[in-house]
Amino acid sequence: MKFLILSSCLVDQRKRERIILQAVVEAAEKLGISHIVKRRCRVLSTGVYLVDERGKKLLYNDWEKDWNQNKIFESIMSSLRSLSRNVKSDELVLILS
Repeated sequence: MKFLILSSCLVDQRKRERIILQAVVEAAEKLGISHIVKRRCRVLSTGVYLVDERGKKLLYNDWEKDWNQNKIFESIMSSLRSLSRNVKSDELVLILS
């Protein structure tokens, strides 16, 4: 599992990218995720994704936002909590007492 940050090669947003990266690093440390990949591509705003064996899921998009690091971190963590509630397990656990 890793975080993927896609940032724009079309628009210079270095200051925003640093703030977003700091929030992603904080989330990665909290979750024990050791891989963060940052790529420049043809997108209009910076996006943060979770990449795992099931694919790529958008956690945060910075479009028209001027959020600080803490608010971005909380948004990422909230998205992760939402994803974990929506994931259905193929395992059936039976507890007898």
